[in-house]
Amino acid sequence: MISDKAGYKNERGYVLEKFGKRVETCHVAHVKRLLGLTRGPAPNRINAEGGVKDCPPELRPLIEEAVRFFHSARLASKQ
Repeated sequence: MISDKAGYKNERGYVLEKFGKRVETCHVAHVKRLLGLTRGPAPNRINAEGGVKDCPPELRPLIEEAVRFFHSARLASKQ
């Protein structure tokens, strides 16, 4: 399931395989935004006021581990 190209699907799969929890894409997006890995809202976004649903506190460490697994190089360069 783990491949070279990181993306929401891979991160969701990592959490499912390792912890047995299903997470939503919007939760992954929220954690990525908190870690500074997003470029901002898409220019073709339908509803500019709408945002991603915040990640539940109990799932955040699991998703953060998955994001760090796939994006360790990008996170290291930001510090």
